[in-house]
Amino acid sequence: MLSVLSRLSWLFLPPLILLLAIFQGYWLFEPDISAWLSRHSWLTPAALGLALMVALQFSRSRLVYTCGLLLLYVPVVAAWLPQIDQFERHRLYFFMLLLSYFMFSRDIGFAITNAAKTMGIVLLIGLISIFALPALEPYAYQLSRNIFSQSLPNALFPLAPSAHLTYLLSIILSIVNLGRLVFRPDNNHNALLFVFMTTLAMYWLPESGLHQLLLIFIALLVAYAIIKDSFTMAFKDELTTIPSRRAFMQYIQTLGRNYTVVMSDIDHFKKFNDTHGHDVGDEVLKLVASKLNKVTGGGKAFRFGGEEFVIVFPGKTSSQAEPFVEIVRRAIQDYDIALRTVPRPVKPPKQKSQSPAKNKIVKVTTSFGIAQRTKTSHTFEQVIKQADLALYAAKKAGRNCIKLAKQ
Repeated sequence: MLSVLSRLSWLFLPPLILLLAIFQGYWLFEPDISAWLSRHSWLTPAALGLALMVALQFSRSRLVYTCGLLLLYVPVVAAWLPQIDQFERHRLYFFMLLLSYFMFSRDIGFAITNAAKTMGIVLLIGLISIFALPALEPYAYQLSRNIFSQSLPNALFPLAPSAHLTYLLSIILSIVNLGRLVFRPDNNHNALLFVFMTTLAMYWLPESGLHQLLLIFIALLVAYAIIKDSFTMAFKDELTTIPSRRAFMQYIQTLGRNYTVVMSDIDHFKKFNDTHGHDVGDEVLKLVASKLNKVTGGGKAFRFGGEEFVIVFPGKTSSQAEPFVEIVRRAIQDYDIALRTVPRPVKPPKQKSQSPAKNKIVKVTTSFGIAQRTKTSHTFEQVIKQADLALYAAKKAGRNCIKLAKQ
């Protein structure tokens, strides 16, 4: 739970702080900013167009459609929310529902069938926005009277019934979309949520100069989300979620003159895979990676390839790194892996069995080879070769042990 909240805060707080800074800066320097933006009106469509091209390049179909919608739709909004006419409200309903759909859908590319499916959903949402939601406006008005008549009579009830539906719909969808981000905290959903929140703010605030700034903010956020996700895909191993070999090759460029490299290998992994199946083998890889990723002493773990992993200890010698590697080795050795002896049924049985099926407990072990940078092994290629030789020695010594390179 804490890891999810931490990841969510890293996603949500930086753009939120930037968004608040944009509001504050605009209100402090509104004349100068508005004058500058009026002389550079091309900047907003250019930023959105660039974000659309980036999304198209990386096949982020939801963000492509979102940027296209922003280019065609949002810049024409210039009236304060309670004052916009019924046609504009239909457009606002459409925008809120479509963005919420994007929050809960997935990228499906631009094949003809997929594009036709998306256009069909867009059409359906448009029909709902024009015909179905206006029919709910009297009910939303009555609901507002029941809930808020005592606390906010003067603020809400001079407004038209349609405004009440807009308020309720925006509140409900904001909560729902925020919940979606909590359960799926990634950069794409974060960008879509901020598009939703920012465009709602544009309907509330009539300043066209602020609209331009917010649209540029959205374009930058969309481009950043795509690049950030692509970086994560490139530098994080998809199966184990620890840094990949590509991240490892980049990391070694940052090392100083003193460091230690640890090569690790799961013992008898091929035999384990053949006996229990690749699905169980994948779970073992995830388990070992999670234990290696918790290494202390300043070590950083990477998946090197297959069942091989690497740990790098900057600024440490082999003897200094060995105790931290030993802690990880024991943690893997002592972990019980429960294998179901009977496959899980597709449907739960109507009656519980008197003697539930027992799980088979298996264990895995790992071997480690450690080498440090020395005068004779001064290049990284030489150090990792020495670590690999030490790993081979650990395998010959019976596995499930640590061997230091003879340097």
